[in-house]
Amino acid sequence: MVGSFVVVILALLVPMEGESGVSRIPPAFPQSPPPSSGTPSVSGDYPTTMPAGRTTLPPIKPYEPSRNTSGNADWLLERMAETDSPELRSRAAEAWPISEADAGGLREIIRHLADSSALVRTGAKQRLSEQDRALVFAYTMRTMVGGSLEDVKALDAALPFLGDTIGYHMMETLRTELEAPQHRRIAAYCLGRMGIQSAAEVLEPNVWAQDTALAQACLDALALLLPPGSAPCWIKLLKHPEPRFRTQAVRALAALGDPKSFDTLKGILFTSGYGELQAEALRSLQNYPPEILYPLLVEVMERTLEMRSAAVRILRKRTGLDWGPRPEPWRQWLHSLTTPPAPPLVPSP
Repeated sequence: MVGSFVVVILALLVPMEGESGVSRIPPAFPQSPPPSSGTPSVSGDYPTTMPAGRTTLPPIKPYEPSRNTSGNADWLLERMAETDSPELRSRAAEAWPISEADAGGLREIIRHLADSSALVRTGAKQRLSEQDRALVFAYTMRTMVGGSLEDVKALDAALPFLGDTIGYHMMETLRTELEAPQHRRIAAYCLGRMGIQSAAEVLEPNVWAQDTALAQACLDALALLLPPGSAPCWIKLLKHPEPRFRTQAVRALAALGDPKSFDTLKGILFTSGYGELQAEALRSLQNYPPEILYPLLVEVMERTLEMRSAAVRILRKRTGLDWGPRPEPWRQWLHSLTTPPAPPLVPSP
């Protein structure tokens, strides 16, 4: 019985006529086909099949570690600056190396000026106060002229903290007419962002400069500063040849809110010939306190026919009332607000 079973097994293993033994029993470890012409032989897990559209496989790039690798001082400072711990971020601001050749340290310190932690901001201010002011000024100019968007945004956020450090250099840059126009415009912008009130004496004359871009930069900086007592400057700008300068002057006078500015705006509202400036004056005054705004709007309805509808719209919005388009009902309502109520009648005994 066993002999018959062995004979059957041997018969199955013997190849049939015209059939090789290889085709009947595949090898346990098949050999890879030899590489075709033009295909580099590679080892490991690298794919041996050719991707579609390629005739050669891409070369394997050697591993190049980052400059700021583990153990490098810059790498450690970067990790400290990115941590959630205000103490570690403050230590990073204190330790960044600063040199004229490498502005990386100064850039990181300036970024710390806008940190959410007061501890980090204080440390960055202290570190920055110890630096050469000319170096900080040069970095600011270089970044504003050709820095990356990320660096410019970080510097712009830090400008309000840089007034004591580079304010004088920016004023001198704007004051020097031989300076490059782009540098003077940057200086004007920075003076406004830094909030240096004394810069108004340099900005005001340049609002009338022939260079329109420089004049606009100085106007924007003055509007940011809005120094007290600057009403004469804005009143003079009401006669500027550029319409946008006159419009900004009206807005600045309304923002100042002093008696001289308010009287000037009333004169615009009650005088013909100002055109669009009258509408701008009303828009600029519409958030004034009710005791000032309501009598003014009723008077505008009575004296300036072309501004009556605009005054009515503001009155309806501020009061929630609608006494119609004519000034008389509004005057009566206003009078009722200022007239004390009559004493109650006491019945006779």
